Amino acid sequence: MVLYTIALIIHVVICIALVLIILAQTSKGGLDANLGGAAMNVFGGSGASKFLKRWTQILGVVFVGSCLLMAFLVRDIAQGGGVRGKVPEGNFEDTGAPAQQTESGSGQTVPVTIP
Repeated sequence: MVLYTIALIIHVVICIALVLIILAQTSKGGLDANLGGAAMNVFGGSGASKFLKRWTQILGVVFVGSCLLMAFLVRDIAQGGGVRGKVPEGNFEDTGAPAQQTESGSGQTVPVTIP
């Protein structure tokens, strides 16, 4: 469960970084245009687009890997590694007897057979 929590935190950080990198690209008035071309001043004229494109690809691959890791961790938790996925052990044999319920009416308990 601790590994799942750590993986979830890393996954959220990757998602936020990927969104910010995508918004920083200048294709159609992204975040770079809103900041007055600050990325062009830092990375040079064409350096920003190459740098951001490369990091978008890297973060995209890391995101897919993180999604796969999360899927396997959730599957393991559901199959018995977690609290909710466990099935109680016991001998659940069919005895052939009909199920019985008890009704309490007027202070007495009367067995009722369910057909």
